[in-house]
Amino acid sequence: MTIAGVRRFAAVAVLAMIAVTAGMTTAHAGGGGHCEPSEGDAGVVDLSGACFLPSTLHADTGETITFVNRDPVAHNVSGTGWGQYEDLAQGERVTTSFADPGIYPFACTLHPGMNGVILVGQTGASEATAAAQPITRSTRGADDGNSWIVAAAIGLLIGSAVGAGAMSARRRAGVAPGDR
Repeated sequence: MTIAGVRRFAAVAVLAMIAVTAGMTTAHAGGGGHCEPSEGDAGVVDLSGACFLPSTLHADTGETITFVNRDPVAHNVSGTGWGQYEDLAQGERVTTSFADPGIYPFACTLHPGMNGVILVGQTGASEATAAAQPITRSTRGADDGNSWIVAAAIGLLIGSAVGAGAMSARRRAGVAPGDR
Protein backbone atom coordinates (compact mmCIF):
# COMPACT_ATOMS: atom_id res chain seq x y z
CA MET A 1 0.00 0.00 0.00
CA THR A 2 1.35 3.44 -0.86
CA ILE A 3 1.65 6.28 1.63
CA ALA A 4 -1.19 8.07 -0.14
CA GLY A 5 -3.31 4.93 0.25
CA VAL A 6 -2.50 4.71 3.96
CA ARG A 7 -3.40 8.37 4.43
CA ARG A 8 -6.64 7.91 2.51
CA PHE A 9 -7.50 4.86 4.65
CA ALA A 10 -6.76 6.77 7.88
CA ALA A 11 -8.88 9.75 6.77
CA VAL A 12 -11.82 7.51 5.87
CA ALA A 13 -11.53 5.67 9.22
CA VAL A 14 -11.58 8.94 11.18
CA LEU A 15 -14.55 10.30 9.22
CA ALA A 16 -16.46 7.04 9.69
CA MET A 17 -15.93 7.12 13.46
CA ILE A 18 -17.07 10.75 13.63
CA ALA A 19 -20.17 9.97 11.55
CA VAL A 20 -21.07 6.97 13.71
CA THR A 21 -20.69 8.76 17.04
CA ALA A 22 -22.42 11.93 15.81
CA GLY A 23 -25.46 9.89 14.75
CA MET A 24 -26.03 8.34 18.19
CA THR A 25 -29.32 9.23 19.82
CA THR A 26 -30.85 9.18 23.26
CA ALA A 27 -33.07 6.26 24.26
CA HIS A 28 -35.80 6.43 26.89
CA ALA A 29 -36.53 3.38 29.01
CA GLY A 30 -40.23 2.69 29.38
CA GLY A 31 -41.06 4.59 26.21
CA GLY A 32 -39.15 2.89 23.47
CA GLY A 33 -36.34 4.89 21.80
CA HIS A 34 -38.48 7.24 19.72
CA CYS A 35 -41.73 7.07 21.75
CA GLU A 36 -42.76 9.33 24.57
CA PRO A 37 -43.26 7.47 27.86
CA SER A 38 -46.92 7.01 28.72
CA GLU A 39 -48.86 5.57 31.67
CA GLY A 40 -52.10 3.66 31.96
CA ASP A 41 -54.08 1.20 34.03
CA ALA A 42 -54.43 -2.52 33.33
CA GLY A 43 -56.37 -3.43 30.27
CA VAL A 44 -55.02 -3.24 26.74
CA VAL A 45 -51.49 -2.36 25.63
CA ASP A 46 -51.31 -1.45 21.94
CA LEU A 47 -48.20 -2.28 19.94
CA SER A 48 -48.40 0.66 17.56
CA GLY A 49 -45.82 2.75 15.74
CA ALA A 50 -43.11 0.43 17.13
CA CYS A 51 -44.16 1.52 20.64
CA PHE A 52 -45.95 -0.05 23.58
CA LEU A 53 -48.88 2.23 24.43
CA PRO A 54 -48.99 2.77 27.35
CA SER A 55 -45.38 2.00 28.14
CA THR A 56 -45.91 1.98 31.92
CA LEU A 57 -48.90 -0.01 33.07
CA HIS A 58 -50.35 -0.13 36.61
CA ALA A 59 -52.16 -3.37 37.49
CA ASP A 60 -53.51 -5.23 40.49
CA THR A 61 -52.41 -8.79 41.18
CA GLY A 62 -54.34 -11.24 39.01
CA GLU A 63 -55.63 -8.52 36.67
CA THR A 64 -55.67 -9.45 32.96
CA ILE A 65 -53.44 -7.48 30.60
CA THR A 66 -53.86 -7.85 26.84
CA PHE A 67 -51.19 -6.87 24.29
CA VAL A 68 -52.53 -6.25 20.76
CA ASN A 69 -50.31 -5.73 17.70
CA ARG A 70 -51.79 -2.81 15.74
CA ASP A 71 -48.78 -2.47 13.41
CA PRO A 72 -48.47 -4.07 9.95
CA VAL A 73 -45.12 -5.55 11.08
CA ALA A 74 -44.51 -8.38 13.54
CA HIS A 75 -43.76 -7.72 17.21
CA ASN A 76 -43.38 -9.84 20.31
CA VAL A 77 -43.77 -9.24 24.04
CA SER A 78 -40.89 -10.73 25.99
CA GLY A 79 -40.27 -10.55 29.70
CA THR A 80 -38.07 -12.55 32.02
CA GLY A 81 -39.99 -15.79 32.58
CA TRP A 82 -43.15 -14.58 30.88
CA GLY A 83 -44.35 -13.19 27.57
CA GLN A 84 -44.93 -14.14 23.97
CA TYR A 85 -41.62 -14.79 22.25
CA GLU A 86 -43.30 -15.91 19.03
CA ASP A 87 -44.07 -13.11 16.60
CA LEU A 88 -47.48 -11.49 16.75
CA ALA A 89 -48.84 -10.53 13.34
CA GLN A 90 -51.09 -7.49 12.90
CA GLY A 91 -54.29 -7.92 14.92
CA GLU A 92 -52.97 -10.83 17.00
CA ARG A 93 -53.04 -10.59 20.77
CA VAL A 94 -51.60 -12.19 23.88
CA THR A 95 -52.89 -11.94 27.45
CA THR A 96 -51.15 -12.30 30.78
CA SER A 97 -51.61 -11.64 34.47
CA PHE A 98 -49.32 -11.64 37.49
CA ALA A 99 -50.07 -13.35 40.80
CA ASP A 100 -47.31 -11.54 42.71
CA PRO A 101 -46.74 -7.81 43.19
CA GLY A 102 -43.62 -6.51 41.50
CA ILE A 103 -42.07 -4.69 38.59
CA TYR A 104 -42.22 -6.61 35.31
CA PRO A 105 -40.23 -5.07 32.44
CA PHE A 106 -40.93 -6.20 28.87
CA ALA A 107 -39.63 -5.53 25.37
CA CYS A 108 -40.01 -6.45 21.72
CA THR A 109 -36.88 -8.39 20.79
CA LEU A 110 -37.37 -7.47 17.12
CA HIS A 111 -37.18 -3.70 17.69
CA PRO A 112 -34.45 -2.40 20.04
CA GLY A 113 -35.72 0.41 22.25
CA MET A 114 -39.32 -0.83 22.13
CA ASN A 115 -39.93 -1.54 25.81
CA GLY A 116 -42.17 -0.96 28.79
CA VAL A 117 -42.93 -2.02 32.36
CA ILE A 118 -45.88 -3.37 34.31
CA LEU A 119 -46.14 -2.26 37.94
CA VAL A 120 -48.21 -4.89 39.73
CA GLY A 121 -49.61 -4.07 43.16
CA GLN A 122 -47.86 -0.70 43.36
CA THR A 123 -50.38 1.12 45.55
CA GLY A 124 -48.27 3.69 47.38
CA ALA A 125 -48.18 6.97 45.43
CA SER A 126 -44.50 7.63 46.07
CA GLU A 127 -43.56 4.01 45.31
CA ALA A 128 -45.53 3.95 42.04
CA THR A 129 -44.31 7.37 40.97
CA ALA A 130 -40.68 6.50 41.65
CA ALA A 131 -40.94 3.22 39.73
CA ALA A 132 -42.80 4.80 36.82
CA GLN A 133 -40.32 7.60 36.13
CA PRO A 134 -38.76 7.11 32.71
CA ILE A 135 -35.02 6.56 32.78
CA THR A 136 -33.17 8.54 30.18
CA ARG A 137 -29.84 7.19 29.07
CA SER A 138 -27.68 8.35 26.28
CA THR A 139 -25.82 5.96 24.04
CA ARG A 140 -23.10 8.59 24.06
CA GLY A 141 -22.22 7.95 27.69
CA ALA A 142 -21.79 10.51 30.43
CA ASP A 143 -19.51 12.86 28.52
CA ASP A 144 -21.99 15.60 27.58
CA GLY A 145 -21.98 14.57 23.92
CA ASN A 146 -18.23 14.88 23.37
CA SER A 147 -17.55 11.23 22.56
CA TRP A 148 -16.77 12.24 18.98
CA ILE A 149 -13.60 13.85 20.33
CA VAL A 150 -12.51 10.54 21.82
CA ALA A 151 -13.38 8.72 18.58
CA ALA A 152 -11.46 11.28 16.53
CA ALA A 153 -8.45 10.98 18.83
CA ILE A 154 -8.53 7.19 18.55
CA GLY A 155 -8.81 7.49 14.78
CA LEU A 156 -5.85 9.84 14.65
CA LEU A 157 -3.81 7.47 16.79
CA ILE A 158 -4.71 4.53 14.57
CA GLY A 159 -3.94 6.57 11.48
CA SER A 160 -0.62 7.67 12.91
CA ALA A 161 0.30 4.11 13.84
CA VAL A 162 -0.59 2.84 10.36
CA GLY A 163 1.35 5.70 8.77
CA ALA A 164 4.38 5.09 10.98
CA GLY A 165 4.25 1.39 10.16
CA ALA A 166 4.12 2.14 6.44
CA MET A 167 7.04 4.57 6.70
CA SER A 168 9.06 2.02 8.67
CA ALA A 169 8.37 -0.64 6.06
CA ARG A 170 9.44 1.74 3.26
CA ARG A 171 12.67 2.59 5.10
CA ARG A 172 13.49 -1.09 5.57
CA ALA A 173 12.83 -1.64 1.87
CA GLY A 174 15.15 1.26 1.00
CA VAL A 175 12.43 3.39 -0.65
CA ALA A 176 12.82 7.16 -0.25
CA PRO A 177 9.81 9.06 1.20
CA GLY A 178 9.04 10.85 -2.11
CA ASP A 179 9.31 7.71 -4.32
CA ARG A 180 6.34 5.58 -5.23
